[in-house]
Amino acid sequence: TKERLKQFGYDLFSGTPDAFTPVSDIPPPDSYVLGPGDNLVVQLYGKENNSYSLTINREGQIQLPEIGPITLAGISFTDARALLADTVQQQMIGVKASVTMGTLRSIRIFVLGEALQPGSYTVSSLSTMTNALFASGGISKIGSLRNIQLKRQGKLITSLDLYDLLLNGDTSKDARLLPGDVIFIPPIGATAGVSGEVKRPAIYELKKESNAAQVIKLAGGYTPTAYPAVTRIERIDAKGDRTLVDADLTKSSGKNTRIQ
Repeated sequence: TKERLKQFGYDLFSGTPDAFTPVSDIPPPDSYVLGPGDNLVVQLYGKENNSYSLTINREGQIQLPEIGPITLAGISFTDARALLADTVQQQMIGVKASVTMGTLRSIRIFVLGEALQPGSYTVSSLSTMTNALFASGGISKIGSLRNIQLKRQGKLITSLDLYDLLLNGDTSKDARLLPGDVIFIPPIGATAGVSGEVKRPAIYELKKESNAAQVIKLAGGYTPTAYPAVTRIERIDAKGDRTLVDADLTKSSGKNTRIQ
């Protein structure tokens, strides 16, 4: 009986979206850029002991008692911490400041294209592209997993290939989002199915893979009972006719057979 192949990777989104929501109380990275809505906790100690919870307002400033407004929006958390410590030390003799991050602001982004639920979403300012994809319910079966685009002010910033995450655990292209970002999911590209004695039979989306050996690698390689010398490639030609091609994948000529 011919096994029914499923598309690879789409069950990544079958879990509950709540499990992938960024935790709000994790420490932000030093490169985190502050903006309106972020909250800072300033602890004064020395000649005076006080603690203030200060939120950056729409003008990008905090109002520090006895000192006044200080502009922090647009600079990193590390620079803001140093700026506040220096300002307090200079203007309040004998007083030092310790600055920590309070609650983080929310940002509004768009997930468009072949998402299960395209639209506008409010996410944490620490969210990445994958967090936004989970918030939108994931990608539909006609959407691409290999060319997810991040657009900012109409310009393409980066593209995410989820196969890098699923097959190699590589999250280096999972960019952090900024307010107003658009995640666009184009339609799926060319696909090829791999069935039989491979470790992960499925339908795979092709990107750089062009020959039989590369597609077998996507499927996890052969099982111990595989006999690659007798491999059959089934394809539909330009006229719509189904053709069969025999290939010996133990030889270089077979491995280099072009996959359509």
